[in-house]
Amino acid sequence: MSIRKSKVMEAIALQNLFLRAVWERDTISIEELSKHIKAPNNLAPAESLAIYRNNVVGNLSNTLASIYPVCCQLVGEKFFNATALKFINQFPCVSPDLGDYGEEFPDFLANFEPVKNLPYLSDVARLEWHWHRIFCGEDTRSLDFQALGKIPEEKWGELIFYLPKNSVLLESIYPIHRIWEINQPDYQGDEIVSLDEGGVKIFLWRQNYDMRIDLPNDDEWELLTAFQGNYPFEIICEKLVDIEHQVDVGSLLPLFVQRGWITDFSINNI
Repeated sequence: MSIRKSKVMEAIALQNLFLRAVWERDTISIEELSKHIKAPNNLAPAESLAIYRNNVVGNLSNTLASIYPVCCQLVGEKFFNATALKFINQFPCVSPDLGDYGEEFPDFLANFEPVKNLPYLSDVARLEWHWHRIFCGEDTRSLDFQALGKIPEEKWGELIFYLPKNSVLLESIYPIHRIWEINQPDYQGDEIVSLDEGGVKIFLWRQNYDMRIDLPNDDEWELLTAFQGNYPFEIICEKLVDIEHQVDVGSLLPLFVQRGWITDFSINNI
């Protein structure tokens, strides 16, 4: 084994030891790691690790609160911080970018017993997570109409149309868009939401610097879902004709383009 490879393996072992000592607070790992720590004179190595861990937990808690502000408002700051601590203990940060942290939080809430009386909370969290990622994502270019106009008619069936890169289709049995809306700082209006309003289908996307929550009707949702699958246009038309209620793809496509729901295209197999 080369000296360089040996050093790399030693570094990885030390990192794993550090992870166990900080997050699992394993006594043996702390004792072993203490041999590699030069703590201040007035602190034991274990105390230094505890301070480090508290700082990390505080930063991660603040990160979760900034990504999930509506969830925090719904349950209260004190309860949210306690929930965040449970989550952090189960899901330590593994990315150098804090913006990547917290993706598992919606699923965590869905199985978190203390919030079982708030069954919509995990779906609200899912909306907030995607809002965060789309807001921080790369810019989406506009549809190149000039290039599209050059596609010969015999190739139209092979066209694959793409939704904006920064977009997601979300579906919930609860009116999460209303729950999210009334908990915005600048909201003015009726603050009562009835879960009896039923579910919602949401197309969440970013248009330039503007975040959009659009509510497609059933036909629009069917076509958006088909486009999300990156099927050739001919296949999409065939699929949506076969369903019980036929979708008028020819009428909806220009509307999608006008709204900015279609931002790119390619030719199948090219």
